[in-house]
Amino acid sequence: MRGRQRKGFAPLSTMWIAPCRTLRQPCGTMTRSHKASPAAPAGRPRRSAPPAEAGAGRTPSANPAAGQGAAGAAGAVDRALAILDALAAQDGLALSDLARGLGLAPSTTHRLLGALAARRLAEVDAATQGWSVGPAAVRLGAAFLRRGGLAERARPLLDRLAADSGETAVLVVPDGDAALVVAEAAGAPSLRVVMPPGTRLPYHASAAGKALIAHLPLSRVRVLLGADGALPALTHRTLTDGGELIADLATLRHSGWLAERDEAAEGQSAVAAPVFGGLDDPVAALALAGPSLRLESRMAALGPVVCAAARQLGAALGGRPAAQ
Repeated sequence: MRGRQRKGFAPLSTMWIAPCRTLRQPCGTMTRSHKASPAAPAGRPRRSAPPAEAGAGRTPSANPAAGQGAAGAAGAVDRALAILDALAAQDGLALSDLARGLGLAPSTTHRLLGALAARRLAEVDAATQGWSVGPAAVRLGAAFLRRGGLAERARPLLDRLAADSGETAVLVVPDGDAALVVAEAAGAPSLRVVMPPGTRLPYHASAAGKALIAHLPLSRVRVLLGADGALPALTHRTLTDGGELIADLATLRHSGWLAERDEAAEGQSAVAAPVFGGLDDPVAALALAGPSLRLESRMAALGPVVCAAARQLGAALGGRPAAQ
């Protein structure tokens, strides 16, 4: 069902100010001008290093015990990374399967999984006891994508989408428990949706967020949405029932793109498509967002355009071809 607006979220009259108060940034704001953010204050001067203690400057070989400890720590890190590699290759692995496949003792595997879970690099399904990559690992991947020039590669496509449609075009990547805007291109109209880089969008209530999770296994979708499965209502049109959300995600897998109407913020709609960069999972999503009154009648035409741009970007990243 579409849920009532939950207590604690911004009232409808302030929908363009903070429609997603559970997130660190609003989903999107309406504006008639786009001003640059003020520069951040300069940082504090770095403190000088403390005086060297007696015995400082010794090489590691001068302390055999320290050398053995460092080697042991490096081995533990290597085994933890091997576990992450295994979880990235296959979701829902049991502890015993991980231990057997990696040649580790079950007790060692249990200890390493506990450390990874504490950092949210790994998560366990309480029902099946299967382990999967956690949201913090997705955050690390998003950092690599930002550094690796994804936004620069997408810039010509974003500019073209914004110019041709007149709406706001954004590039979004997964970032833990939300989708993160990493690049934006503005359309021509003075009244438009603004989603500057750093804006965080809910997976369950934004077109871009849904595009990122639609192709994931259900176990990973549940992890990203929260273990309890509760879907907060951000507007009266937000999908709060897990079954309805899963059905909505299926439309993207069928058509290649997905539309969202007033689910994250009243009066704001979007269309989005996933970007595959050589992996089975989407590495990003492209979206067009705008005022619902202007965008809703154009969704059927804009959806395939966004889908084609997403495939073109994916092909440039070594993923799925631009034409399917």
